[in-house]
Amino acid sequence: MFQHIHKLASFFVSPKWLLGSLLFVVCQLNAQVQINLKPQRPNVRPSGYFIIEVADNRPTTANIGKIWARPEPLTATMPGGAARAFENFLGRYFNPAQTDTLTPVILVIRELKVTESLTPANRVNGEIKMSLGFETYRDGKRVLLTSANAASTYTRAGVPPETLVENMLYKLLENQLKGFNDWFQKSAKNTDVLAKRVQLILEQDSISNAVDTLFYDSKRPLNWKDFLGAPSVLSRWAAQIFTSFGFEARSITRNRVVELHVRTKTWMDRTISWVRAESKNDYVLDHEQLHFDITRLAVERFRRHLRTMTFSVEDFSSEIQYQYLEYYRLQTQLQQQYDEETSHGLNRPKQAEWVKKVRDELRTYGIKPPRD
Repeated sequence: MFQHIHKLASFFVSPKWLLGSLLFVVCQLNAQVQINLKPQRPNVRPSGYFIIEVADNRPTTANIGKIWARPEPLTATMPGGAARAFENFLGRYFNPAQTDTLTPVILVIRELKVTESLTPANRVNGEIKMSLGFETYRDGKRVLLTSANAASTYTRAGVPPETLVENMLYKLLENQLKGFNDWFQKSAKNTDVLAKRVQLILEQDSISNAVDTLFYDSKRPLNWKDFLGAPSVLSRWAAQIFTSFGFEARSITRNRVVELHVRTKTWMDRTISWVRAESKNDYVLDHEQLHFDITRLAVERFRRHLRTMTFSVEDFSSEIQYQYLEYYRLQTQLQQQYDEETSHGLNRPKQAEWVKKVRDELRTYGIKPPRD
């Protein structure tokens, strides 16, 4: 009998412990407050785009911060998470049925955080931080259009926290959407990201001579005063010219067209080009001039090839750089071939052949050789 009573006593003690545990768990689960975005139309009229999705890129997406309360802070959450809540809200106003002619935009939540603290005057100071990115798709990849950061502070006393936070969150989001809408109307036609095609604009060759540099000019043939370098003790040749070419490119986007302005430059380096005193004659000078002509010929071929290309909006800079390197290699090959076939000018019949071939081709490009 004693044993039976003892077991019964134990049975009555256990529910008290279980009830306390359940109450503790319920308190823990309820220590949160849900923030809703009410279905109120923002004072924004999107034009030319629609928001196709919302992505939450924050390290922690389970909540949006803490609301001060006794005995412990409440975790602020949004129904389905911030991305889903934003998407449901924006879907009513920023995702129309017909989107074929519109630019798809991904709204990216980079930061969304509510923090509150109690002041000595028993008031609650709060701050909401919001950082949003606006992206779009290009070739299946997300690319950034623009981004913005915003923050708002408040003090509350006797006001339900969810009401205040919801209203301020709505205003922050509305302001961010207004800012993006203004950016899109002003800048969408003039940003590379949304450009549809590239238009090549080839400009005239740059001519701006300096003490150490002579640029190729049909009206300015070489003379021996252009060879300022000391003759090489390691070379047995009469003279040597150092030529090169490059390009400058700049882009301007107008009405979703990238205008790619390209200007080429062809030059000789006077400081390292040299001639031996006993070799200063017209024949040797013309041999060196043809080296300069060959460099200009490679430039004209480079320019001609650029005219045939269709550049991609995504990578036009790399594409033109690649072609430049290809034609720079071609120029080097032509220079070597010229010296090999003419034996550095010693083979006069071959020299004459090269002079005719190179200068005839230059004329087809509208270039008058300086020593015609």
